[in-house]
Amino acid sequence: YAHMWLCAGLPLNSPLLKPKLLLYEEAAIRLQRPTFQLPFSSIRQLVLNLQKSPANPTELKGDAFDEESVLGTLEGNSLRTSRRDTSTLRLFLALIFWDEECMINMLEILSDFAEPDVSTSRTHFRLFVIGLAGFEMGRKKKDKSLIELANECLKYFRKLTKLGSSSATPIYRLIKAVSSPSKSSYDEAISMCHEGRLMHFEAMAYERCGMFLQQEKHTDMSNEYIVTSYWLYTDWGATSKANSMMKTYSFLKGMQRPNQRTRSDASSVMRLANSIGNK
Repeated sequence: YAHMWLCAGLPLNSPLLKPKLLLYEEAAIRLQRPTFQLPFSSIRQLVLNLQKSPANPTELKGDAFDEESVLGTLEGNSLRTSRRDTSTLRLFLALIFWDEECMINMLEILSDFAEPDVSTSRTHFRLFVIGLAGFEMGRKKKDKSLIELANECLKYFRKLTKLGSSSATPIYRLIKAVSSPSKSSYDEAISMCHEGRLMHFEAMAYERCGMFLQQEKHTDMSNEYIVTSYWLYTDWGATSKANSMMKTYSFLKGMQRPNQRTRSDASSVMRLANSIGNK
């Protein structure tokens, strides 16, 4: 449920999310299965990091979850798989808040996990963030091993795209755009994410394209992409990220919101959320 919610990009402030995560956590406690509890409490902490502006938003440490304390109680395969999952979440946060040191550290941990596991949604999410961060950091650090790691993730989504997977195609296009940046490749990824209603991935694509255009000295166009990214993050419910962008990009201060693009209405979001909950 938790990973499917993240993959689908449903609103973080939905009344369906946190109560449901807490219910699963309580069930795991009753069953005395701490490793069952970890995915839900760690994702709940990720949501808090995206909403409440912690001192270090790429650390999983707060009211819902303390990574260091929890992992310190585990050993063997339980520790290995739990660290895999928390590192995936931290890498996602590092991409959103652009923490390069955290990206490098998490990629080192996740380099042994660039392959599918039994959960499709968990696999999609992990290989998505490894692919994005691998290309970004591999290119910046001139690290061929990271590029190779990212290419393995790209191949995974390319294969699924060729098979007609509607969930894999937007991710493939976004990783492809990051692997070889251009306005046209980012625009294609943005279009696919928008069509798939993947608001969070669309926001990431808009910001990365804005940064690319900034490097190419297309300032006005870059600002337009970053403004759109800001409003997408706001709509997703990532208040902490939106506040961070306001500090990073001075031109965002005092801006007026343009006319919103048509998106799915509240009832369709609720239907999708309920369908996830029933799986």
